[in-house]
Amino acid sequence: MAQDRERSPLYGAAVANSTPCAYRPHEPAEAPVKITDDGPANILLVQNRRDVPTPHRGGEMFREKFGDRARLVSEDAGGHGAYVLGDNACAWNTATSHLVDGEMPTRDVSCRAS
Repeated sequence: MAQDRERSPLYGAAVANSTPCAYRPHEPAEAPVKITDDGPANILLVQNRRDVPTPHRGGEMFREKFGDRARLVSEDAGGHGAYVLGDNACAWNTATSHLVDGEMPTRDVSCRAS
């Protein structure tokens, strides 16, 4: 971060994105979960398009791995926490309907900025 701050004083440190997770002194407690063809068919992924720690492309890749068993709700917003921390009515209503009533969108959902 110090080098990025010198190279780019306006945004360098902010975009260096050094997070505490990068310096964990131990191995993960569990192995990564493999995504297979078996499993639930009601997976709803909710992702901001401009979330630096978890880029939108990651949500797209999960969606591709899950195939027709999942839907991706893409919110035109930045920040982390598209559902609980967000205030976008489209994303909020889609996710709430899924959690409360079990409603699954028929296709991926793209929510405009609020």
